[in-house]
Amino acid sequence: MFKKNFATRWGIIGVGGLIGVFAALLQKLGNPGNMGICVACFERDIAGAVGLHSAAVVQYM
Repeated sequence: MFKKNFATRWGIIGVGGLIGVFAALLQKLGNPGNMGICVACFERDIAGAVGLHSAAVVQYM
């Protein structure tokens, strides 16, 4: 039977670590600091950047 590797304890830890490293790398490459920490902030800022809402704090373009 197929074992769900990502549903195991080490799968969850591994994916979390991968996401953390990727977020830190994006921040190092120039993304604003809050994008490396907060997924909700990341989504809010991207939505603002592409014009889906007009809050001044998230208007980068």
